[in-house]
Amino acid sequence: MTSKKHNFSPSPIPPLRQSLEPVMGCPTFYVESVIKGNKTPGGMESVRGTQIHRVVAEYSAWCATKGVAMDLNAFDRFAKGVGPVAARILEGMRDSYKVQFNNLFATELTMSLDEDLRPTEVSEAMEGTIPDIGKPAAYQGTLDALLFFRDELKSWIDDAKSHPRPFDPAEHLQAKMYALMVFQHFSWVQEVTFRLVFVRFANLSRVVTYTRQDLPTLMEAVKSARERQKMLHADYDAGKKMEVIAGSQCIYCPLLANATCPIAKWNPQMQLTPEQRLNFNLFYSAFSKVNNKAMKEYVDGTGKNITLKDFNGKSYQFGPKESESNIYPLFKATATGVEVDAQNRLVMPVVDLLSDYAYASPEDSAWLGKVQISSTSLTNYLKTKKRAVLDLAVDDVVEKVTKVKLAVSKPLDSLPDDITDEDEEEEEF
Repeated sequence: MTSKKHNFSPSPIPPLRQSLEPVMGCPTFYVESVIKGNKTPGGMESVRGTQIHRVVAEYSAWCATKGVAMDLNAFDRFAKGVGPVAARILEGMRDSYKVQFNNLFATELTMSLDEDLRPTEVSEAMEGTIPDIGKPAAYQGTLDALLFFRDELKSWIDDAKSHPRPFDPAEHLQAKMYALMVFQHFSWVQEVTFRLVFVRFANLSRVVTYTRQDLPTLMEAVKSARERQKMLHADYDAGKKMEVIAGSQCIYCPLLANATCPIAKWNPQMQLTPEQRLNFNLFYSAFSKVNNKAMKEYVDGTGKNITLKDFNGKSYQFGPKESESNIYPLFKATATGVEVDAQNRLVMPVVDLLSDYAYASPEDSAWLGKVQISSTSLTNYLKTKKRAVLDLAVDDVVEKVTKVKLAVSKPLDSLPDDITDEDEEEEEF
């Protein structure tokens, strides 16, 4: 559908930045926030992210200058004055965040490419290392930290994220765009690793690595995003009716606040407030426990399954369901302990088979390093008083793995009741 063309010059197209990727998910959102400039007021998330980025950048630069991996006094000095939410996150990462000072090239480094993916608007930190094509920037990004490993012809990009839910960098434009920028600015680099550091959690990061052989794929990805951006401007300038697409980007849309979204009636993000949704979540959780308990008692008491048949003839049943799973015993149990062989060595059937395979097929043994004992099973046996010494010894060799899932709980960075919304902060999306 089209309408009358706009009576003004074509809308200027800003450089494509990674923060525009979610905005372009909805053409109407892009028009409102980028073309018309009707951005939503800054909130807690963007200020929080900005403050954390600033502290991490200043601290990393300080450590590189001093030639140290950590300086807790300096960390406290740079973190002083941040808002309460950012302070709680920074406090959690303070004692574990280390700077690879020997390899740090720059922090908060802005890189730009023109429409032909050539370096332009070269920043002062890179002057003399790469020629500036002198054309307007079509792509732009700010790298939190850029590290070089010259002997290995490798580069490393660190990007701090304060998101409450970790995600895979390979699924987003930022990793591809930043890796491409490094390849285009530094011709000697043959491999770029992009790492997202989720600062809310200790030792939690996600990485993706690209080699120079991936350049065609990287170029295609960023050019495709740029073409989508150009198309949005062309459609708007032609007076076309802009499409509306609901999704996670709706949270940041200016049309969400006053319910003027063209599909407000059908947009799930506009039906209930987040607080109402959490309220329903808590209610349904409590109701489900009571409901399940009642069904279990009915089945236990009557010995009958509960059967429900819908109008399409499909049946649903609640009752005992038998399943079978495999367990692999570490040792061979006896009536009084564990079995030993003629040399008085513990018999470990599965381990022995795996060991024999590793010796026989060394070219296919890498996967054995990923085989693990169930932590739930082992922990249940170790966490007793009489095994305290063994527990401590095992803890010295255990590998810590951070896992995150969406759940209802009191967040670590929740604010005290006496802190108002005016004290809260925000992060860029």
